[in-house]
This record gives sequence, C-alpha cells and structure tokens, in this order.
Amino acid sequence: MGPARNQQAGDHQAMSAPGALRVVEHLAIGARRFWRPVVIGGVVMPVLTAASLGVGMGHVVHSSKLGVPYLEFVTPALLAAAALMSAAGEATYPVMAGFKWLRHFHGMAATPLSPRQICDGVLLWITLRITVNAALFLAILTMFGGVHRSAAVLAIPAATLTALAFAAPVMALSATIEAESQAFNVLQRFVVMPMFLFSGTFYPLSQLPEWARWLAHVSPLWHGTQLARGVSLGHLPAAAAVGHLAFLGTLVVVGIVLARWRFAVRLAR
Repeated sequence: MGPARNQQAGDHQAMSAPGALRVVEHLAIGARRFWRPVVIGGVVMPVLTAASLGVGMGHVVHSSKLGVPYLEFVTPALLAAAALMSAAGEATYPVMAGFKWLRHFHGMAATPLSPRQICDGVLLWITLRITVNAALFLAILTMFGGVHRSAAVLAIPAATLTALAFAAPVMALSATIEAESQAFNVLQRFVVMPMFLFSGTFYPLSQLPEWARWLAHVSPLWHGTQLARGVSLGHLPAAAAVGHLAFLGTLVVVGIVLARWRFAVRLAR
C-alpha cells in the first residue's frame, strides 16, 4: 500500500502543471467567442491614447521639465496602468461567475483537477492575456513615437508583473465574497481609480503632497510605473529596480497563496 500511495502522490504532482494548462485551454476556447471586441479594443485604446496625449496634451506640457517628450514619459506608465486595470477586470466578475453564476469551477473540481490547479490555471490565463495586450499596446504606441529605445520591450514583463501583483490578491477576494453587492464597485472606485490617477502615471510623484506620496509608495501601480518607465527611458538604478521587483514579487506570492487557499475552501463546500 505504501509504494502505491507514493506512486499516486507522485502522479498527482506530475500532473499539476498540465492540469493548470487544461484550465487555460478551457478559458481560451471560451474566449474565442469574443476575441474580436478584445482585439479591436486593444487597438483603439492605444491609438486614442497616442492621439490625445501625444498630439494633444504633449503640446501643452513642457517636455524640458521631464527630459523626454511627454508621450515617451507616459507610454510605459500607461502600459502598466492598462495592464493592471485589465487584470482587475479579469480577476473580479469572471472569477465570481466561475463560483456562483456559471459554476464551471465546480465542474472542474469534479474532475481530477485540484482547486490549486484551477486557481493556477486562471492566474496563468490572466498572465497570458495581459502579456499579449501589453505587447499590442506597446507596439502601437511605438508607431506613434512613444518609444525610442529597444530596451522598452522590458516594460512588457514589468507591466505583466504589476498586473499579476494586483490580480492575485483580488482573485482571493473574488473567491471569498458570497455576493457581489458593492465590493467590486468599491474596489474600482476607491482602489483602482485612485491608483491610476495618483501613482505617477501622468506626472512625476514630486508634484503630489507629502501624504499622497506615502500612499503612492504602497501602491503596486507606482512600483510598476517606476519599473516600466525606468527600463524604457534608461535611468533606473539597480537598487531601485530590486526594490520595485521585491515589492511586486511579494504581492504576487502572497496573492497566489491566498487565492489558492480561498479556491480550496470555496470548492470544498
């Protein structure tokens, strides 16, 4: 019995990664029904952003104070902000639908898939979605003159890490609440939007009051913005890069642990 039990545990561990990929496959098949709006939105948003900020606001802001044209200044920050906001959307209603409305997570749990594999598969799917969207976003803004260094491509993994640092804890929240009520509205209005406006996206953080700067320093978007902007413009000290990566990485790890726990509790009912 001992060797058989060990063999079964070993087989389960070996199937962990393929199990998560099965979840990704399921979500990808479902996404084929609405890929056109997603692609169109992924093209229209950066085009409008480039037009409004590069052609419009870019002529108003004094670039000499920033050291670079305004569009180059905001491009990596908008890349991180767009990734985080998209990830927040993916980690809220779709996750709740999997538990409450569509209940396909319960269907998955009735198969050999474990709650951990289901959670990891959803997180992996969000990561893939955000990476593709970020690459498309950056490519379009590059054509409008928002990027002039090849190292700016590193802003894509920086934006993806930023998005995952927020999406993982939000997934834990979505797997915890029983009814949507106002939880997601509060999250969007009092967490996501303030981060978008006050994390150095459109102007240097030095323009904010002292108390607002302290709040920005605990925001994953500020760390992601600084990281993406630093690699894009080429003025990121190594110590600062390590600090931003450590902050975001810690949020990712804590968020994944919490999300796996909440998935296991919810699917055990």
